[in-house]
Amino acid sequence: MNKPFVLNENTKGKLGSSKVDVAIAFYGKPHHTIIAIKSLIEHCGEHIDTIYIARERVQPHNDYIGIYKVIDYFRNTGVNLSVYYPRYFIPVGLSDYERTKSDSRFRHSIMFQYPLEITDKEYLVVMHNDMLFHRNIVGEMIKLIKEAPQHTIGVGSVGQCWSCPAGPNWGNKCNSNRYEHYVPSLEEAIELTEKYETPRRDIQLKVLKEGRVHLLPECRLNEYCALIDVQKYRKETLPNGDLGCYGGSWGGVDLGTVWSHEIYKRGYKFIAFPIDDYAKHSPFDSSGSGTKSKTHFEVYQDAEQNAKKYLEENYGPLQTSFYITWAFGLDTMKRAAWRLAIAVYVFIKKLMTKN
Repeated sequence: MNKPFVLNENTKGKLGSSKVDVAIAFYGKPHHTIIAIKSLIEHCGEHIDTIYIARERVQPHNDYIGIYKVIDYFRNTGVNLSVYYPRYFIPVGLSDYERTKSDSRFRHSIMFQYPLEITDKEYLVVMHNDMLFHRNIVGEMIKLIKEAPQHTIGVGSVGQCWSCPAGPNWGNKCNSNRYEHYVPSLEEAIELTEKYETPRRDIQLKVLKEGRVHLLPECRLNEYCALIDVQKYRKETLPNGDLGCYGGSWGGVDLGTVWSHEIYKRGYKFIAFPIDDYAKHSPFDSSGSGTKSKTHFEVYQDAEQNAKKYLEENYGPLQTSFYITWAFGLDTMKRAAWRLAIAVYVFIKKLMTKN
């Protein structure tokens, strides 16, 4: 993996600091990202040291210039950003346990894994880049986990109840605050899942029939905003432990579901936290979800325009510099060279095969 680009490194905290680090997955949406960081610092800044941003190797709608807008915005502001560029793009569904275990560049390309391995803090906040904070969520999460029983490993929204057949919109047998109490048998879970046409019913049934019943297939510590105990995580998770990384799918229905299921089986617990009382997820997307903008350019463009308008109305007009053009030009040349190298390699391999 390339060496991270560190912005304002002089503000970095010392080993053993009582502050936390933050990990942000950057998949497009630069104006959303600026707002997420600005509002996070505004309400939680006293608790935050380094903010790690992973610019995914593939960006939606070819918006590769976006990360440089974010870097440019926070230059000389005192906000400590560390931007890193994963070697690989790992889509949902890709799982390679042995490679993850042995290849650090591949492992560090899994969402949130790099900061989870290198942070020197006791806790790490993981989050999406399309959050808007309005209260001190980090301070409250830290307080809760410090006061919690020793086996607590994370704080955040628990479950994906909107997609779960046991959730309030379907069978109404479970919710985020009751995830420990509804423990169906395999037969009951399959019957419930077959009864309701949930968005991911087929893969839910597949996971159940593989023996993962409770936590239920959709249940997880949601990555759009959560606090994780770093030492407990490292003890159980690759490369030190044997569990697949939090940000991977590992054959589950979504990122983090298999890790959450397995870590719970080992006696660890999550604290369900009312995220919506402190922040809003994807507030500028007219579809009500950040997912649609990944594949629909018009939705993506409209959401970014809405975010830009909010940014300028609440934090002042955007001031940009030549850095954006220069950095994007350099990045474009590097990506073109990489594509050429791959094409040449494939051509030579085919040529050798024919011979």
